[in-house]
Amino acid sequence: MSLNDPFIMMPGDAVAKIAGSALSGGSLVLRLASADDLYVVRAVETAKDTRLPVEVPREYAALRSGDPSRAAQWIRVAPNDAHVHHLLLSRRPGTAIEFKDFKELVPGVSDPGRNLGVVVTHDPELPPELLEVGASKFAGWAVRRSGVQPLHIAIEPETVGLNQLAGRWPIEQLATNSVMVVGCGSIGSSAAEALAGYGVGRVELVDPDRFLWHNMLRHTLGAESVGRHKVAAMKDHLAQHWPQQTVVPHRLDVVADAHYIRPIVDRVDLVLCAADGIAPRRVVSHLSRRARKPAILACVLDNGSIGEVIRLRPTPRFGCLLCLRQHLGNQKAMDAEADQELDYGTGNVHQPMTAVPPDLRYVGTFAAKLAVATLLESLHGDHTQQIPGEHAIIGLRPAGDLAAPFDLGQAGDVRWASIPEPSASCATCSAE
Repeated sequence: MSLNDPFIMMPGDAVAKIAGSALSGGSLVLRLASADDLYVVRAVETAKDTRLPVEVPREYAALRSGDPSRAAQWIRVAPNDAHVHHLLLSRRPGTAIEFKDFKELVPGVSDPGRNLGVVVTHDPELPPELLEVGASKFAGWAVRRSGVQPLHIAIEPETVGLNQLAGRWPIEQLATNSVMVVGCGSIGSSAAEALAGYGVGRVELVDPDRFLWHNMLRHTLGAESVGRHKVAAMKDHLAQHWPQQTVVPHRLDVVADAHYIRPIVDRVDLVLCAADGIAPRRVVSHLSRRARKPAILACVLDNGSIGEVIRLRPTPRFGCLLCLRQHLGNQKAMDAEADQELDYGTGNVHQPMTAVPPDLRYVGTFAAKLAVATLLESLHGDHTQQIPGEHAIIGLRPAGDLAAPFDLGQAGDVRWASIPEPSASCATCSAE
């Protein structure tokens, strides 16, 4: 197969038109997107001398570009070895079948003369065992008098998106779940996108801020969203990439608008907080505990040298954020609460390299994984999703100069610990 041979894309409408035609073969019109050396089936002859245009969904912008530039053929083959030959030849690059032999396999193929002929064959009765080993009901061919070689051909499947994971990942269960994401900055936006990728059915976004120029370095949003409120821009972003998910934006401050936040906490299954500062994290810890909902808190500490992800569960076994911080303070660990009060993410005195973008996205995705694992284990009984502890310290750019448990010395290391029982003096936990 030559690098100069076309790559053929067959939209689902082209597949349906060929499969539904009473003809044994007909003509195709291919659209050439020359920048990508890509041919897209644009029209199909479905009845004698009748060509119908192929509909391509608007979201597939690359498949709608270019101009009609090449005539091709489609041919329905009787059950024979044509598609077995295609499979075997595809696995042996550079090999070809002689034109006369190909014509016996695929009667009706046109003689290309000195040109390159493009043919798509359709075998609707291909046995399941051949499908299992990689053969396809549609096959592409580069036809030359000097020999016929297989062409790459991509067929739009009947199912695309998350539904492709059905039976392999619990998308049906997660589609019934909801998560509130507090803070739609660099970590929060990555967490929201990961939750969508896992299949969480509804996400409620909480953030009062706008997306500004300094945010672009580390955010999932880009220049097109500068000036917009983060929650509105993230809703549009997620709708474009994960249309099956419901996204509800709230331009609220979790501290100042706590009375509006309470009913949201009541209706979700879990709260994930990626907001900057002490106060938002304490409020989330308090509200989620009172609502009897688990919470995930995610941040970076020590100028981005380490990440921290905490799982809070409203049970007598585990305390809240204040209980954990008091416990760490008694052990004379680093004051992680004070570190949260750096001028980070305010847009006024901003530290653009507090953590590099991939590290922030890593922490956000890690937090989303813990959120999903918690939902699957606690609500759906999936014990394969148990996690090693409640408090994770992640090495990003660690120097090993911090007090335990933050004294990681290697990038990529993850240290797990538990969370202490509720403190008798804790205002949040003592009310239970």
